[in-house]
Amino acid sequence: MLCGKFLRSFVILIFLVFPNTSFGQIAKKGESSTAQKGEAYFMIIFSQEGPGHEPWLSHTFATFVKATGAGSDKGQYHLEQHTISWLPASRDIRLLRLRPEPGKNFSSEETLRWARSLNVRISMLGPYQIQKELYERAVRQVQRLNQGKIAFKAIDGRFRPDVASNCFHAIADIDTDNGLLDTGVAHGDAASTMVAMHLKRWLIRPEEVHDWVAQRLGVSDSGIVRLKLETSADGR
Repeated sequence: MLCGKFLRSFVILIFLVFPNTSFGQIAKKGESSTAQKGEAYFMIIFSQEGPGHEPWLSHTFATFVKATGAGSDKGQYHLEQHTISWLPASRDIRLLRLRPEPGKNFSSEETLRWARSLNVRISMLGPYQIQKELYERAVRQVQRLNQGKIAFKAIDGRFRPDVASNCFHAIADIDTDNGLLDTGVAHGDAASTMVAMHLKRWLIRPEEVHDWVAQRLGVSDSGIVRLKLETSADGR
């Protein structure tokens, strides 16, 4: 026991007296590595709109990203992504359908391919850095959608949030702390902007866009229109 205490005291003394020795260098290197490593979380909100602003061609979806890594080379960071893209399983959006119908949560790749097949304009807000809790809420919502716990309904007023939801409410309802988001008759870019504003309290420096995340996800140079968070949400 005394030997162990003496050895620990001796090692500490070496670090203090000879900070530039190999022992001290190893300790400092370990401290630096721990400080640099970490996680960051991001959100991109997408929208699509037809040439005539048709509601049945409009869609809102969002991708939430967890980035893990260290240092300035973000190309080496590990990215984990989860997308909320809630649509009818048939992808045939009918506004006046009386009853909820089976929904499906599509991946971002599936959604972008579908949007391009419709020749609609695709836009995006972000990527914005977000707090960890919002990312975790989004992951839980993805799990809920994938488990079929709710259905799809384009006009979802009396079914939301526990029975059925449309695309943009499926995203907005990850935060109901201050009530449900009222989007009125908005859709497309307007609805996506309203969702972003609803979740703005979770953003870290909302004025900053993290383009490297979009580049890593392959959505930075693919003809997608970039929107700003202050874009008008008046329905146009």
